[in-house]
Formats: sequence, C-alpha cells, structure tokens
Amino acid sequence: MSDSVKKTVFFKGLGCPKNEVDGDVILGYLKQRGIEMSETAEEADYLLVNTCAFIQSAKEESIEEILKLAAVKNSNGKKQRLLVSGCLSQRYPNELLTQIGEIDGMIGIDEYDKIGTLLDTDSAYITRPPSLYKEAHAVQILRERPFAYLKIADGCDCRCSYCAIPMMRGDFRSRKLDAISSDVDRLLEHGVVEFDLIAQDVAYYGLDLGKGPLDLLQMLENKPGDFWVRPFYLHPKHMSDEILDFFASSKKYCGYLESPIQHISSSQLKRMNRGYDRDHIYDMIERLRAKLPDTVWRTTFIVGFPGETQKDFDELCTFVAEQKIHRAGVFGYSHEEGTASFRYKNVHAQATIAARQEELTRIINENADDFNSTLVGKQMTMIVEEFDSEALAVTGRLFCDAPEIDFTICVPCGKAQPLGFHQVRIVDTSPEGFVGEFVPIVVSGGRT
Repeated sequence: MSDSVKKTVFFKGLGCPKNEVDGDVILGYLKQRGIEMSETAEEADYLLVNTCAFIQSAKEESIEEILKLAAVKNSNGKKQRLLVSGCLSQRYPNELLTQIGEIDGMIGIDEYDKIGTLLDTDSAYITRPPSLYKEAHAVQILRERPFAYLKIADGCDCRCSYCAIPMMRGDFRSRKLDAISSDVDRLLEHGVVEFDLIAQDVAYYGLDLGKGPLDLLQMLENKPGDFWVRPFYLHPKHMSDEILDFFASSKKYCGYLESPIQHISSSQLKRMNRGYDRDHIYDMIERLRAKLPDTVWRTTFIVGFPGETQKDFDELCTFVAEQKIHRAGVFGYSHEEGTASFRYKNVHAQATIAARQEELTRIINENADDFNSTLVGKQMTMIVEEFDSEALAVTGRLFCDAPEIDFTICVPCGKAQPLGFHQVRIVDTSPEGFVGEFVPIVVSGGRT
C-alpha cells in the first residue's frame, strides 16, 4: 500500500489497564495491515472505540463516545466506518447493533484478530470467551513510556456478587509463561523499567496451567537489568506467605502492591461473596507488615453496597483511619443487571452512596498527606516519564505511586531528561504529590 492511499484509524480507548492492553493488541493488528493512527476523528477512515462496561458510569461513557463518533461519521462527506470492541460489545451486542445504526462492525473479547475483517465488511464477532488464553500479544504496539502493563491472565473464577466481569470475560485463564517472558524481553529492549502486573487476580496466576504465581515472579527476577515489578489485583484469599516471602527477598519488587479488600465489615464481605471475613483481612495486614514493613499497600473499597448500614460504614471509616491507609480507590456501588447483588433489596439512594464515597475518600486523603510528608528530605529513586517544555520540569513517580491512579513527582530542570530511573531528593509535597530536585549521582533502580 503506497503512502498516498494509506488508511487511518481514530482510536478511543476506555476502561482499565487490562482493556488498554487489549486496545494495543487491536492497534497492532491494524498496524500489520498498514493502518496508521489519526489524531482527529474527522480525518480518519475508521473510527474505533474500545469500550468498558464494568459499572454503570463506564457503560454510559462508552455509549457517549460511540455516539460522538457516530455524529462525526454522519456530519462530513468522508466515507467512514464506525467499529466497536471491548466489554460493552461483549455484554450488549444486540442492543448496540439495534439501537446505534451507525455501527458498521463489532468484536468482543478474544476476537481481536478479527478486526481486519471489519475494515470492509459489516460483521459482528461476539463469542463466549474460551477456556484457554488466546495469545495475541506479539502484535501489541509499544508505547513510548518507561512503564508497561503486563497482562498475565484474563477472566475470573471468583463470583463476587456485585461483579459483571465473569459474564463478559469468562473464567480465569493464564497466559503461558514463555509468552509473557517474550513480552518482557521485547519491552526491556524498548526501554521499559517498570512492569505493572495485571489480571483479575495476579496471585492466582498459573494454577490453571499446573504452575503458580511464584513461577511468574521468578521468571521476572531472573531477567537481566534494573527494573521494578509492581503487582496489582492480588486477591486477599490468595495472598500467601510464599508470595510475601518472595517479595521480601526480591531485587525487582518495587515495594508496592495492590490487594483489593472492598470492605471490612464481615456482614458486607459475606453479602459481596468475597470469600473471607474481617479477621482474615487483619491477619493479612499483620503478615504483610511483618514480612514487608516498608511496603506500600494499595487497596480498593466499595461503599453503599445494598444493606450497608451506617454501623458498617462507620466500621470501615474507623478501620481506614486506624490502619492509616493512604493509597486506595473508593467506588460507589453500581447496581449491575445479571449479577447476584442485582436481586438484593435495600439499595441505597445515589446521594447516600456519593456522600459515603466522599467521606471515605477524605479520610484516605488525610492519611496520604501524612504519609507523603514523611518522605520530605529523603533521597529516593524516581521514574521520569515526561518533560514539560513550558514549565521546564519533568514529572514521574516514586515507588509508592502507581501510574495514572496515584501521586506524581515534579522536578524542575532546564532540559529534558532520559526516561527511566533518576535519583532525587524530596523537597516538598504538592496537591499532585511531591516536588523534588535531582541528586547528581548515577545509580541503578531501587526504591530509595
């Protein structure tokens, strides 16, 4: 295909990091076909939305983006095709095709290799997710940034009463270890210095393949070079002593992990079908802090779950304050059709849910202010991610902050700096996180 006739795609990706990786796989397939990226929807030949459907707000955002691009398609004389992929198309294919007539093609989960067919054929490929992981990451595009989301599995075997993910993404299925290893090698060559491990449950990796999470972690540990490993989505049921002991001796583990507990009230955890109670969480925290005393633990909470009493919520607020939890996300309950909790009564008004979300977030932010201030004056390693030529400063992150969801650090400087590890001294805190200054020595990666 010559340059004069090359086709372009305008891509809008929504949702979680796992969906972002899927979107990069789709773009990789399009790149193989010579399709180039367009910065504007108006000039593109193809309009593609990779959707999310986890909760109501995500569904609304996905539909809004589809309708925006449908309006673009209808407003100019350029012949364009509107394509939809991801969780919303997997969950509501018939509704989308029936109600939004501008959609020309659609693919669901694990059908990303079919994207080429949609370029010139009106089709929809929505099938039940397979029992084995459908490997396609070799075509994934590589982003120009020093961190990478390393997707190690898809689907989920847990059946939390509020969660629609198994309906969309199927049962848990691990990627083969050699495929993940190949990804790591390719990303290391690309300059990546942080691997963010993502799945619905990273601690469950490999059990469906006759392996386990330690096989994955040891593979990463054996890779040459200086880089961080940051694990997300470690289900509290599967946070074993073996995993914690491995992190304690690891040279790659960055000192941060995420384990979503969702609540502390045993009655709420039971109704959520989380598979553990209040005592289990306290035991996990005790083990984590004994084995990894310097680790930053991020978690998530759901407030306003059906039947959550004021006493339940007060118990959660007290827990967060006493445990000084300072890195956490707070989600208001979303009443999702098809889930077990959709049948529950005593559903709270949105105003009540929003008020509880605001109150718990306030406590977490106060804890974060206290924690962040303890780092002032310390010399630490940061990952430089970008340079602001107008502000003459670089921004990036410390070990205690994950990309896109936690705090950042800003370091004034006169010119751009290489992406990756740099030594800085924390001189102040800011609403965004931290202000630092470069320390003029060269060291390898590490937490501090």
